[in-house]
Amino acid sequence: MQDLTLNLLGFPAVNRDLTVEVRDPATQTLVRTVKPFLDGTVRVPQIDAGAYEITVRHPNLAIPVLTRPIRVLPVGDTKVSLVIDPSRFRNTPIEDIPDANLTPVEDLAKSVAETLLPLTNKVAGEAILSRDWNTLASAVRDIASAVGELTHLVAPLGHNHKELEAKFDEVTSNFDTLVNTISTTVTELQRQIQTQRFRQQIDDVLDAAAIAPDSPQAKDFTDLVGNLQNFVTASPTAFSREARNAATILAGKVETLIDTRAAADPEFATKEPVQNLGKTIDVLKTQRTTTYDAELDHLRKLDRTLGGGAIKIGLR
Repeated sequence: MQDLTLNLLGFPAVNRDLTVEVRDPATQTLVRTVKPFLDGTVRVPQIDAGAYEITVRHPNLAIPVLTRPIRVLPVGDTKVSLVIDPSRFRNTPIEDIPDANLTPVEDLAKSVAETLLPLTNKVAGEAILSRDWNTLASAVRDIASAVGELTHLVAPLGHNHKELEAKFDEVTSNFDTLVNTISTTVTELQRQIQTQRFRQQIDDVLDAAAIAPDSPQAKDFTDLVGNLQNFVTASPTAFSREARNAATILAGKVETLIDTRAAADPEFATKEPVQNLGKTIDVLKTQRTTTYDAELDHLRKLDRTLGGGAIKIGLR
């Protein structure tokens, strides 16, 4: 048994509300849950040496603040520093821009109106004096200046509002992060469900062939699913590659099994377990997805091919 000490750095303001989970990276079994001290120190006493996954959570966030693999050393205490990104807690209020002061523009407009009022009583044939013309031209200039000032005060060039643009950018970034996290989580959950169904189909075929579950021949089949389960948290490209490899190898083993059972059971190849497994193999062979969205579409295709949702697996 060893002691593990974590130091949470980067955003001390949230230390009091954080929860640190220590999990087994292979099975996601919760090993320990601890709360940090106000200075960010987290002590996990008496823990077995080995690999773990650290997940830091905050009650106001739906997704983990931080997830990091660590290894507890077999000799001495293990100390690990974890840096928290403050942007995960960012919820900046929209900047309060002071209202534009339009009083000078209003005063100028009133002044122009009062200045031109004496010129509104001209009669037909009356001469326009130079001073009257100059007053009129000056008033037009003042009106033009006031309108120009007004466009800068109440209608920014291009109609851009920097405070709103900054908030929209922040909301968009937070939403993209949430969508990516949800897509990753849902895809990994679907992978687990599909591999369970894959394993159940293999067990059904072995049962139809009267092969003992603990026999070496059965292990050749089930090991393929075990290898695939190890890639449940891998990238879509890596998981697709492993799925294709498992399907190709399994296809050859099923063909060999059909040939060996042909004499004792001529209808073995047409039995429902063999047909269902064949459909799954055919779909997995075509899996070449490189994004989580595309992989979810592919997994839904597998559900449609076999009929019904895979969530029923294990409830027989």
